[in-house]
Amino acid sequence: MSDKYLVSVDKKKNRLFIEIYVFDLGLKEIVADEIFKKAQQLEAGWGCISNLSYIEFELTSEILDIFETQMSFLKQLGMGQLVRVLNESQLPFHEELKKRSMEIAGYEGLKAGSVEEAEAILDLVQK
Repeated sequence: MSDKYLVSVDKKKNRLFIEIYVFDLGLKEIVADEIFKKAQQLEAGWGCISNLSYIEFELTSEILDIFETQMSFLKQLGMGQLVRVLNESQLPFHEELKKRSMEIAGYEGLKAGSVEEAEAILDLVQK
């Protein structure tokens, strides 16, 4: 566990939870390794809640590259559906991220305003 991020699983609901508290490019490999380890505990088609609401970021080409890598990575690990938890300032980025996730990984990243809302969305769409 880190004070900069948290990756956890709910085996009963077949879900992976990613929470990023501090945006630190130096952590991308460490977080990816943690995601890989945790995803191995889930069945194919698992749902993912990616909580980005704690951080502020600009959608630069470098940041988009990281998101694109993660999108493809999650799909390869067996993810079925992703819901991003975003704060108000991040909402303009949602359409771009949604478009890219369809192009790169073949899934539509949905959005929610809270983890509870994301859970409810996955309860409806996750198979």
